[in-house]
Amino acid sequence: MKKLAALLLVGAMTLGVGIVGSAEEAATEGQDSHYPVTITTYNYSQEPVEITFEKAPERVMAYANSNIEAMLKMGLADRIVMAWGLDGEVKDELKDEFDQIEYLDAWPTKEEVVAAEPDFIAAWYSSFGDDRLGDVDFWHERGCNTYMSLNSAAMGPASEFPRKMEYEFEDILNLGKIFDCEDKAQEIVDEMQAEIAKVQEHVKDKTPLTVAVLENEGDSFRVYGTETLGGNIPESLGAELKLGGENSENVGAEDLVAADPDVLFMVDYDGFKTGEEAVADITEDPAYASLSAVKNGKVFSVNLSQVYCSGIRTYDGIMTFAKALYPELYE
Repeated sequence: MKKLAALLLVGAMTLGVGIVGSAEEAATEGQDSHYPVTITTYNYSQEPVEITFEKAPERVMAYANSNIEAMLKMGLADRIVMAWGLDGEVKDELKDEFDQIEYLDAWPTKEEVVAAEPDFIAAWYSSFGDDRLGDVDFWHERGCNTYMSLNSAAMGPASEFPRKMEYEFEDILNLGKIFDCEDKAQEIVDEMQAEIAKVQEHVKDKTPLTVAVLENEGDSFRVYGTETLGGNIPESLGAELKLGGENSENVGAEDLVAADPDVLFMVDYDGFKTGEEAVADITEDPAYASLSAVKNGKVFSVNLSQVYCSGIRTYDGIMTFAKALYPELYE
């Protein structure tokens, strides 16, 4: 009897272990294996900081087109509890999603943001200055993770860290990792890279067109050169920067006339100039009548949101430059 009882006890224990083991395996399988996720971002001293996410953020503060629109595009409107800083209106395709979020027309105070109890802030480098949100440590100590858009000067000055499309791609992919929607993020990036590859194939045996990307500052032109995203995009599409190839210093009217680029792009943005006004600054001024771009109808506008911390609008920037440079490819 004792032997039988012992055998029954061992069997029961074995069965119990099996049940517990199965339950633990089931629980493990039910867990989201995507997390934890560690992302490298930066502080206001432009030093790299590693941030670990144990789960997807649920209360997000999003600043600027680059972060707001990327999140909306990835179906994350329900995570945004406060947003601000759009340059112009949100993209048409995202207006329904945009209507679901609380958007502020002005900067919130630091106290207002604290009161909203965010667990994640996606913003630009300038957002974390003392007169805005304060450095990232303030938020990390309160259990709120942060992310700085790379091309917003997060890593350092453009002279050391030229602004590139690759950093816009990285921002989108990082947001995809943070929110466990990597497939959607990759799809956005793939569309951009496919368009770049299409253009590069088209121009590989052609003589490069020369371009200049300028912003009219009244007494001179700001040059979007090779250090800027506005210069990086046309260069990546096979064009050659006639101004800003070595630096992005401002130039005057005589410099522009002497450079005489094949194609000229004038930057516009909300509250500054419309695209038509930016183009007219050149085409309707007799001082620039000798420019080849004016004679050949090759003066175009490009919106600032497409060439600075552009996020998903990087695609729009690619298309703006590509269609102007190579209209035959889009006929």
